Amino acid sequence: MKIFLGKGRSFRGIPVLLTMKHLRSFHFKASNPFKVWAQLVFLLMVMSGCQEEETFIQIPTDGSAIPASSPVVDLMFRVAKLDGSDDNILDNSSCTTVVLPVRVTLDGKIIQVNTPADFVLVEDELDDDDDVVEFIYPIQIILSDFTQATISSRQELNQKIANCKDDFISCINFKYPLVLTIYDTNNQVANVVTVTNDESMCNFIKQLRSGTLISLEFPVTMLLPNSSQVVVSNFNQLEQAIVSADNSCHEDDFIKILTTGTWRVELFINDSSDETSTWTDFVFAFSPNGTLTATRGALVITGNWFTDTDDGELELNIQLNAGNPYDDINEDWTVLRYTSTTIELSGDDDDDDDRLNFKKI
Repeated sequence: MKIFLGKGRSFRGIPVLLTMKHLRSFHFKASNPFKVWAQLVFLLMVMSGCQEEETFIQIPTDGSAIPASSPVVDLMFRVAKLDGSDDNILDNSSCTTVVLPVRVTLDGKIIQVNTPADFVLVEDELDDDDDVVEFIYPIQIILSDFTQATISSRQELNQKIANCKDDFISCINFKYPLVLTIYDTNNQVANVVTVTNDESMCNFIKQLRSGTLISLEFPVTMLLPNSSQVVVSNFNQLEQAIVSADNSCHEDDFIKILTTGTWRVELFINDSSDETSTWTDFVFAFSPNGTLTATRGALVITGNWFTDTDDGELELNIQLNAGNPYDDINEDWTVLRYTSTTIELSGDDDDDDDRLNFKKI
C-alpha cells in the first residue's frame, strides 16, 4: 500500500513536497500491524503540520500608522493634559490641581476651601504680593498627566511643581470617543483601544513603547473655544489644527493680559547693559486698539504695539514715538513667559542679550 501527499504543502512555514520517491519508504506490510500504525501516525502529524502557517500583523502602508515618537503624538498628549490653572490662587501652579476640600492658612487665619466657589475667600484675604497661602497637610494633588500624589509638606509640593511640565494645550480639545489601534512590531501584536476622555487619552499615550506604531480612526472632530469645530482626516491635518489653535489661543490670552491694567518696567537689558533706571516710574498702558502710552508725571510718550507669531513663537512689537534713549525699547520682542501679573521678553536677535520684563501695577 502506498500513500501520497499533494504538492504545495508546508510544514511550520517550510514548504514540503512529497513525491512518490519520498514515499517509497512508507510501504506498509500487513504482517507488521504496529509498524503500519506508527507510519500512519507519522504521516498524520506531517499532514497536520502542513496546515499551520505563522500569522503577522498587517501594518497600514498608506501612512495612516505613525511611530509613537512622532511629534503629533506629543501634541495629542498636550491637548489631553489637565489644565490646572483654575486653582492657581491656592498652589500658584498651572501644572497641579489641588483635590478639594482643603484647609489653608493665610496671615494666621484658617480658611476652609470646599469648592472652587470658595477661592474668593482666599482672594479676599490676599492683601499684597508678599502674602503666601499655606496648606494644612497632607493634601492630594493631580498632575497635568492625571497622575495623583499625596503631599505632606510645602517642600514636597514645590518639588512636584518644579518637576512637572505645564505644556498643556487648552485652546483645542478632542471630541470623544476616539478609536486607536496599537501595532507592536516587536511582539507582532495589534490592539484596538477606545478612549473616552482626556485622562484615558493620557494613559493611552503614556503606555506606548519603542517599536510601537499607532493609527487613529478618522475623521476626528476637534473642538475650539468659540464652540466651532474642526474636522480632520489624517495626522497631518490633525497636527496643523492643534498648532494653529495653540498659537491663536496663546496670542489671545497674552493680549487679554497685556491690555488689562497698567505695567511698569522691572528689568531692561539693552546690548548687555542694564538700562532699567531709564524707565523708573514710567507707567505703561497697552490699549486693545494697538496704541501705547508710557507716562511719567507730565512726560507722556505715545506709540503702537502689535503681536505676531513667528515659527511658533509669540512676539510683541513695541514702537514708541521717541528718540534716544527711549527708542532702545523699540523691538520685536519674543515672549518667553507670562502670567496675569508678569511678562518676560527677550530680544528677537538670538545673538544679543536684550531683556525686557514688565510687572503689573
